[in-house]
Amino acid sequence: MEHFTPKFRYDPNAKVDSVYYGVAHGGRLVTSVVKKHPVADRMETTRAYEPGLARGQGGRVAVLILGGMETTLDEMEYLLQRQKEKPFVPRRGGKEIADMCRALTERRNDRIKYFRANPSEKPKKQPVRLHLPVGFRWMPTPEPGFQILAKV
Repeated sequence: MEHFTPKFRYDPNAKVDSVYYGVAHGGRLVTSVVKKHPVADRMETTRAYEPGLARGQGGRVAVLILGGMETTLDEMEYLLQRQKEKPFVPRRGGKEIADMCRALTERRNDRIKYFRANPSEKPKKQPVRLHLPVGFRWMPTPEPGFQILAKV
């Protein structure tokens, strides 16, 4: 039996373990998202590269946001965008993590209130449609309800 795994699809509700945004090899900037693989029992890393900072230009080296498989990809991207928009300050206070948690909680609560007020605007899940490759089809077997993939 052959298994066909789908290519990467953007899922804003996928639970994310961590997000890293910072300097990579060659001076480029990388955004790395670690989450559970949709099919296999392992973690998967998705990386996106951007051009880096000019030589001699200073600034923030990296941002690491740990979600612990409890935060969605949409929420992590929101936190990362918030961090990118903040101006770089060399020294920070100890309440930065508390501010991030408070901002995320406020955003979650606002979205819940909005979708309760407008239930018709809730995002609908797309049905999963499996398409067989050309030349293959499902064939019945003597066992009721069991089919095999056969090359035609």
